[in-house]
Amino acid sequence: MTSMVRSFGLAVLLCATLIGLACFTARTYAQDGGQDRQLSVGDIVTGTLDAENFVQVYSLAASQGDTISIEVETTTDTLAPVVILTDPRGNLVVQDIDITSATTAALTDVEMPVNGTYYISVMRGTGAEGDASGEFTLRLSGTQQVGGQSVTLEDGGLTFELVWNAAVNLNLEVRDPVGGTVHAFNLGAPSGGTLDADTNVNCNAATANSPTETIAWPSGNVPAGSYEIIVHYFDACTVGGPQQFTLNVSANAEDAQTLSGTVNPGQEYLARLILEPDGTWTLNNGGINAGLNVNLFSNQIADAAPIALGNTVNGTITNNTPAQAYTFDATSGTTVSISMQAQNGSLDTYLVLLGPDNTPLVSNDDVEDSTNSAIDRNLAVDGTYTIIATRYGLTIGGTEGEYTLALNTATAGTTTPTTTTDTTTGTPAATNTAALPNGSIEVTLTWLTNADVQLLVRDPNGESVFDDQPQQVRSGGVLEQDGNRNCTDTTTTPVSYIYWPQSRLLSGVYEVEVWFQDTCGDNNPVNFSLTATVLDQTIVNTTQPISLDAHFMVTFNVASDGTATLGDSGFFDMTNANSLNYQSLLDTASSIAYGGTVSGSITGQQHFQIYSFEGQEGDIVSIRMNQTGGTLDPAVYLISPEGIQIDYNDDVAPGGENRNSAITEKTLAFTGTYYIIATHYGLNLGGTQGTYTLALVQE
Repeated sequence: MTSMVRSFGLAVLLCATLIGLACFTARTYAQDGGQDRQLSVGDIVTGTLDAENFVQVYSLAASQGDTISIEVETTTDTLAPVVILTDPRGNLVVQDIDITSATTAALTDVEMPVNGTYYISVMRGTGAEGDASGEFTLRLSGTQQVGGQSVTLEDGGLTFELVWNAAVNLNLEVRDPVGGTVHAFNLGAPSGGTLDADTNVNCNAATANSPTETIAWPSGNVPAGSYEIIVHYFDACTVGGPQQFTLNVSANAEDAQTLSGTVNPGQEYLARLILEPDGTWTLNNGGINAGLNVNLFSNQIADAAPIALGNTVNGTITNNTPAQAYTFDATSGTTVSISMQAQNGSLDTYLVLLGPDNTPLVSNDDVEDSTNSAIDRNLAVDGTYTIIATRYGLTIGGTEGEYTLALNTATAGTTTPTTTTDTTTGTPAATNTAALPNGSIEVTLTWLTNADVQLLVRDPNGESVFDDQPQQVRSGGVLEQDGNRNCTDTTTTPVSYIYWPQSRLLSGVYEVEVWFQDTCGDNNPVNFSLTATVLDQTIVNTTQPISLDAHFMVTFNVASDGTATLGDSGFFDMTNANSLNYQSLLDTASSIAYGGTVSGSITGQQHFQIYSFEGQEGDIVSIRMNQTGGTLDPAVYLISPEGIQIDYNDDVAPGGENRNSAITEKTLAFTGTYYIIATHYGLNLGGTQGTYTLALVQE
């Protein structure tokens, strides 16, 4: 960096007489309290100028064509700040050395001439002379292109290695900063990344001896920026259950950085590699892609920018800014069409529409055969609506880029149905459903293999409609189609369809479940498309890969006026309570003693309760959880003193004949504090609610 300073000093030497500037020395780079000197567009930083530090220097990674603006302000007029911008070679780009504006300096709409690291220098108007001292604020704004930079890795390229320890099929996917992707169904990217092998793709020949998949870029020139890493639990084979994995990532043959995680069948685990233009890099852990959670964007919602019907806006999604929000006013009966299209980089868009009460109405990840997003929605009430423009993976995602968002009106009933596409396989999920009867509630499941995938909808009465219970329930729900049921007369274009007649609309929470029951001899990957509409308003529209015996759930709530709001969604595994993230809450458990009975409730806001008891090695215990009110479908888990699950039960009698839960005659292996988790079917995704009693008995 010192050589850059000297070049910079030469570049502005002719201006030195105007501002009384003395020569620069390396000591001017002393940092205030270790302050980070690398800036990004949108950053606001403060610094101090005095006799010892008469210049402060910051860096900015930029691409040719980026446009930036720099504003410097101070309340100390004796500082008379000036600001100078130099390019990666230390040459002067532009400067503001007008000291007549004693408290401000600015560079406006500067277009960057080349790719690389630029340097922003803020200094006193008197240079090294004088005793002026004070603080300043620097604001960096503008528009940066995403994914336009590259870096040369001479000693080795990029390596992403996934290792696990079971005969199941995990898939590794890496998306580069310029829109390329590498995975089992796309073995190479234009930027140079390749997959070595799709390990355990054949369950019959799957190995448990450290199966490994590696995606690598060779040494040389590679894109700089954000690499999104996705671990897919694609097929549970005959093993099933949660699986642990290790991800080893290395750049330029440097020591690998490692992270470990656990995935359940059908889940996706996200991480990202950040490769800077100077070759430095970091591996950032993300976690399970748990689906939509608008609470993550409460700040963006509070600061949403207005957009009028018929208008188009531009924006940028980055790891630092994973979402932007917009508001518009509309009246009841208005049908809006919202589109979000990526313009560059790797951005995989995701759109969410919130109602006037800020509850999610509908969301969309992919539209047609692209990773762009679109929503068509008929609005039920007058008010101010909010659009969230974000990306796949939300805050833990890794794709970045600029986008265009358009908001238009359409005539109700004339919108074109959306065809969603899975981002991994690119498999279209549209199937002809034109002959199906219309309803007040319509839930449609389609996929493109001979597999048996069950659709189940539980209504606000707690009654379920599915292929094993096809008769109409009291609320009016009807199973109209049950594609590939029991592997009989299978087709590669199956449809399952459950609806409520147009004269029947029960308010309350509806729970929709998708269960991959049987391959029916067809080992092709299954990607399902699930849609749900209420009074012709699309509430659910998602496409997901699913593995054998995996369960996916989504809920929605219908208000008394017919307005529907979307709840949580995702994959779950009733054999494992880890998705409740209970470990950090064990110290809040309520105590229960042998022979005791407690009462509690499960709601949409409280998905589980934790109890603790003291057990002795050799004790034989039974735990019974019975529903006493509401629609609650209980489930109970027993946790060891180490916080490890040791037993569970969902239904006392399989098949739903007795939905209460019981763990009977369990012998305790250790002396210590044991824990009981009282919850419901679906764990953190479940929609049933109600009261219960829980009894602990020493046998």
